[in-house]
Amino acid sequence: MSTRPFPAQRPAHQTGGYILVTALGFLVVLMLMASVVLTGSVSGVQQAGSHSGLVRARAAAEAGQANAAFTLSQTILTGLNATLNTYATQFAQSNKDSAKNPIVPPGEYSNVIASLNGLGTLHTGTVGGANYTDRIIFSNFRADPASFNSKGQRYFVDYRVESTGQVGSFSRNVNVEGTLGISMGRQYLNQFLLLSDDGGSKEGNFYATGMNYDGPVHVNRNWRFAGTPNFSRGATTASKDVEMYNCSSKKYVKVSTSTHSCTQPNWGGFGLQYDVPEIALPANSFSQARAALGLDPSDLSSPSKSERCAALQITSNNCNGNGSGSGSGNGNSGVPDGVYLPTTGGIYIQGDAEIVLSVVSNNQVYAVKQGNQTTTITVTAPNGPTVTRWPNGSTTTVNRVPNGQLYVEGKVSSLKGPPRTGTLPNPLPSDNSVPPQIPPAIASTTKLNVAASSDVVVQGDLTYQDNPISKPAAQNVLGLIAGSGDIQIGTSAPADIYMHGAVLAGAKGKGFSVENYNIGLSKGSIHLLGSLAEDKDPPRGLANIAANGQISIAAGYGDAFNFDPRFLNGAVAPPFFPATTLFVAQGALPAQRTWAEK
Repeated sequence: MSTRPFPAQRPAHQTGGYILVTALGFLVVLMLMASVVLTGSVSGVQQAGSHSGLVRARAAAEAGQANAAFTLSQTILTGLNATLNTYATQFAQSNKDSAKNPIVPPGEYSNVIASLNGLGTLHTGTVGGANYTDRIIFSNFRADPASFNSKGQRYFVDYRVESTGQVGSFSRNVNVEGTLGISMGRQYLNQFLLLSDDGGSKEGNFYATGMNYDGPVHVNRNWRFAGTPNFSRGATTASKDVEMYNCSSKKYVKVSTSTHSCTQPNWGGFGLQYDVPEIALPANSFSQARAALGLDPSDLSSPSKSERCAALQITSNNCNGNGSGSGSGNGNSGVPDGVYLPTTGGIYIQGDAEIVLSVVSNNQVYAVKQGNQTTTITVTAPNGPTVTRWPNGSTTTVNRVPNGQLYVEGKVSSLKGPPRTGTLPNPLPSDNSVPPQIPPAIASTTKLNVAASSDVVVQGDLTYQDNPISKPAAQNVLGLIAGSGDIQIGTSAPADIYMHGAVLAGAKGKGFSVENYNIGLSKGSIHLLGSLAEDKDPPRGLANIAANGQISIAAGYGDAFNFDPRFLNGAVAPPFFPATTLFVAQGALPAQRTWAEK
């Protein structure tokens, strides 16, 4: 039997050494690769962390820049007016012509710059866990002589915004340079939701629970509070103290605080500011009578008999009426009672009148009643014609639109819109909207100022076709002016009356009142959307104060006032609405030139 031998074998130690050397070499390579990978990973993490920190820091710096931009375009106006007020006041007192002379003297430009840089335009903030600091630096204040006119002037000032964002050790800087355009115009009297020289406390008036004001409010003196009235934008007074009801003593006491005892007004986080400069109701800067007649409204003298008759095309033989109105100058006006449409003016009414304003097919309609005679004027939107139907049934058509001034030489004994179509909902809308049961009185294209030499008595709702709260670009606007009398809510007015417009009763001791406010039952609130300027604020309702300080309206009306946002800084005003002789900064527009990052 034959056998096959096994192959010869290598020594055991040689085989093991080869494997060990190979394994060690591979391990070294893996360690080197791991080291490289690890080193790269750490570097990448560090780079990624650095990049993230810098990005967040830059974002914070840009947030500071955005904050400065908001300051320049919005909140800077208060500081600008504080800076420019001295020069504006001196200019007003000088009686100089703003079309020819600068409001701010060139020699004062360096002082203006110093004042602007002292406004405290350094701000800090936090966004997304990152901190920022922004600072505005002004230079090179100057005028634009080409802009000078009777209504205002424009000025420029250069600015530089230095903004820094910080996240831990990472910091980024953003610098912006540009020019701020400042528009100075006459101060209109509709810039406050409520502006009153006298708060009426000596006549028993007080501001109480359920009364609401969501715009700028200023009362110079004699101001009294009880309960929890709401001033969502705060309020100011020129006085060093006000009166607040004390529930313990059941008396009003003088205080210099924002609240007292059970009197806890809501100041909307802005507080009640005492001892601020007094705001006076200045003389009227327009003649509403002349505007209606088509004469120069900047001439503040009373139109003469011959001027009135010539503007109204009344022949000399007929220019001898005395009129029945009670306003100043109408006793020798020479104009017979009636309704007139001067060739280049507005609507002129001689004698007391009742007026109904309405909207028909988007056109503005005026129904003027004197005695048993009614004249109806229909203005086709937006450019005419204007058709007048006279009391005898005849009509007259002119291819133009009245200039927006309706003037009554006498008293408006009733002013209202169309009657309501039904009972108002309960509860009433809380969003400043008008209940659908109230038809509009002012058409969407109408800009109207109703002025009387005596009282204006509102006997019904007066609302816009386009509500500026829901339509910010609304064009309709209304002004109500009582020359020597009050703007009154009449005894025939409905409960919860709705009014839109700028209201002015600036004669000494006059204001926005309610006839027989202390008789009968509570009539809800006056829902005013617009503004009110008056010499003295009279009581508009009768209230009871319970032992715990709770307030209830027993008769008359409470205030539910809302500011028309278009009125801010006089951006929108009714035609020929009074403006002061004082110029104020009404707008600021920043224009950026350069942007740089460090």
